[in-house]
Amino acid sequence: MNNIKMLLDNNNVKLGFKTEKYENSHLIDACETEWSGTNDEYMRSEPDGTIWRIAVEATRISEGIVDIHANFVLERGKCSNSNVSILIREQQWSKDNFVLMPAAVYNGNRFKSRDIAYPPQVSETEDLGIGTQAVITDVPRLNINEGISEIQLLTRDLSTPAIGYYKPAESRGLWLMTQQSTVLGDSGIKIEENEDRSSAVISVSAPCVRRDKRYIICNTKFPSEDKGVDFKEGDSVKLNIRLYLFRCSRVQDLYDYFVDIRKDLTGEVKLNSHIPFSKAWEIQQKKYNEQNWEDEHGYYSVGLRESVPADWQIGWVGGLMSTYPMIFEGSQLSRARALKTFEFAFSGGQDKTGFFYGCGHQGKWYGDNFADNDRNWHLIRKSSDALYFTVKQFMLLKKQYEDFTIPEKWKDGTRKCADAFVRLWKIYGQFGQFVDSETGEIIVDGSTSAGIAPAGLALAGQFFGEKTYLDVAEAAANFFYENFVKKGFTTGGPGEICQCPDSESAFGLLESFVVLYEVTGNRHWVDKARDMANQCFTWCVSYDFKFPSHSTFGSLDMHTAGSVYANVQNKHSAPGICTLSGDSLFKLYRATGDVKYLELIREMAHNQVQYLSREDRPIKALEGYWPGKSKEHWSEKLMPAGWMNERVQMSDWLEPIGEVFYSSCWCEISNMLTYMEVPGLYVQLDTGFICVIDNIEAVILENDYKKLVLKLINPTEFDAKVKMLSEKSSDMSGILGQNALWGCREINIKAGANVIMEFIKS
Repeated sequence: MNNIKMLLDNNNVKLGFKTEKYENSHLIDACETEWSGTNDEYMRSEPDGTIWRIAVEATRISEGIVDIHANFVLERGKCSNSNVSILIREQQWSKDNFVLMPAAVYNGNRFKSRDIAYPPQVSETEDLGIGTQAVITDVPRLNINEGISEIQLLTRDLSTPAIGYYKPAESRGLWLMTQQSTVLGDSGIKIEENEDRSSAVISVSAPCVRRDKRYIICNTKFPSEDKGVDFKEGDSVKLNIRLYLFRCSRVQDLYDYFVDIRKDLTGEVKLNSHIPFSKAWEIQQKKYNEQNWEDEHGYYSVGLRESVPADWQIGWVGGLMSTYPMIFEGSQLSRARALKTFEFAFSGGQDKTGFFYGCGHQGKWYGDNFADNDRNWHLIRKSSDALYFTVKQFMLLKKQYEDFTIPEKWKDGTRKCADAFVRLWKIYGQFGQFVDSETGEIIVDGSTSAGIAPAGLALAGQFFGEKTYLDVAEAAANFFYENFVKKGFTTGGPGEICQCPDSESAFGLLESFVVLYEVTGNRHWVDKARDMANQCFTWCVSYDFKFPSHSTFGSLDMHTAGSVYANVQNKHSAPGICTLSGDSLFKLYRATGDVKYLELIREMAHNQVQYLSREDRPIKALEGYWPGKSKEHWSEKLMPAGWMNERVQMSDWLEPIGEVFYSSCWCEISNMLTYMEVPGLYVQLDTGFICVIDNIEAVILENDYKKLVLKLINPTEFDAKVKMLSEKSSDMSGILGQNALWGCREINIKAGANVIMEFIKS
């Protein structure tokens, strides 16, 4: 015990314990003690005389890693509406420290903030133009100004129940891990800074009581409805944490350390097999042709066209992303309609500069300003997506049809889009977040909204033989790395979060680093991709959240591991990346041999299909729901087959936990892209290493120097057509490039059946 206390003292960390008493959610009394290094600590609360005994079990796991188990027992008296906490007090603190709470807080969320209603859009003059500070919405954050500075969250607000920080002045890092809940329900994680930011306290509490206020979309000022529990004499609750104390010379070290420990307290996850990728694709293709095809103007819409954002968007959530799976795998009808969608996009869908209009609805073009639908406001991420996916599909069409001629109008429009990015870069040395699509001027600067633009430019340079595109792609990717990745966050990918840190721009930038490696062959892009991918891990749920049994997701036994949090504003996880397959992780595995990237894409891809509503397994949704609305103003409906909703609702920031709203969303495209780009079965022929990503199972029956024999089992109720990628381990150094699974071997397995596959080693 004393050795552990000495370890903590040497790192300027003090361990303590606390009880708090509330009136509703308002704190009225607290009692605290510092750990002396003994097995038992006592807290006497005055004036009511209650006595708590804390049985402490501290275990040194390895160098710098300590488990703390604290069993709080009320030995005398009673405590109504109360909770208990373990405290970690940092005595030499600074506001320069980088605080990270996975999927919720990046660099303490210490940015300039605006209190703007959803969907937020910056409009004040000082927030527009070049050289302005990044603006986030009213999310939980540490204060950049004087006054109260605290963040109070529940474990369920995080992709992993953890908090970490990096102290640059001491080259030291700390991670604290805990579990989702105790017998009292979900726990809380909180950080409080003192007035001059010279000390800070991190606490893990059971149960969580958010004092006075809680967060609901874009607003931290909603009254908290949390309450403690009523302890009586003899009651007890146990809290468990693990501390990691380590040398940390840069922000990236904090992320790299996290990747290796994120499952330490939650354990390995079990992936349930619901439906094969091929059957999910079949359902979704049918749905897209029946519900998403807009016949009058000829395009696949994002949603069901009830509003501008739910109709046509060129990127971010649809547009020239949804055409890709239709061309790659679709029926003759789907391919014909996908090509008509290209014709629609390149027939008036671009402004003078070459950037696309963000939205379209009922024959009119719209921009991306939620406040006034200004047609010229353009979220630069959308043209970035359009450029990238357009060139990918041009390359696919070249593979598929020897005699297909890509219309000059489409190629000219693609060049104009690439040229617009080149001009933007040469004028500003950045791409900004919002630009004027007519003039090419940056309206809102900064951000990694265009994180995937270097990938699009690199492919355009490859396809058109234009070196300037590749030069700008490399310069922009280096700029993003130096100004964002090295600082530990990416921002502004979605169009309705201002410049909050987000996962979408992070995964888009990962795609760019991987594509640049594939186009140039330069290994330094692999190093940058590693750093970006390790930051992406923090957005991905590492464990299976326990949904309330009465909730929709609880009743369907939904698993959360591998789902992806969107950003720090919209506090929900989602089925997949918005809007990518994540095959960059698979390619990064091949480039590095590091199996953790393969494991992550396996969890993400396998996880997605369980959120698909099907005729045999419809998903209940809420229509018209909003916090505070009475039941007569919203209703419950079953989502039709083929619908997927973006919510994996672990947090209570909007819909109730384990519920979704009634809508068809972008994640349908992510799911379709996964079938196109991520192998359902990966086999290394010489080593016998296999990885099953699709919803099947595999057993190695024989693996010797002559042959590898596999038994593939389909445990689902649907026939499966599994895309397989097989290679020797020595082939991993080769470049896959775009459309790598086109023409790959496919394995047919009947529902409930199995097949034996034999591979001869040479």
